[in-house]
Amino acid sequence: MKKIYKGIVEGDTIHFDEKIDLPVGTNTLVTLKTLSNENQEEITSRQIKLLNKGFYLGKKLYSHRKDLYDR
Repeated sequence: MKKIYKGIVEGDTIHFDEKIDLPVGTNTLVTLKTLSNENQEEITSRQIKLLNKGFYLGKKLYSHRKDLYDR
């Protein structure tokens, strides 16, 4: 299983933004990557562009709801 968690380091402790659903005693491998505000803003803008673009699912795309009833 691979999942990415976001958190904040305080001393020797990492406080995660969400609960980690792993049983106590689970062996894990942790990779740390720091995020600067610039990186976070770039990631956010890229994700928003993808959401605004939408997903092509192979069907006819409608730009307005009224287009559904023009048949």
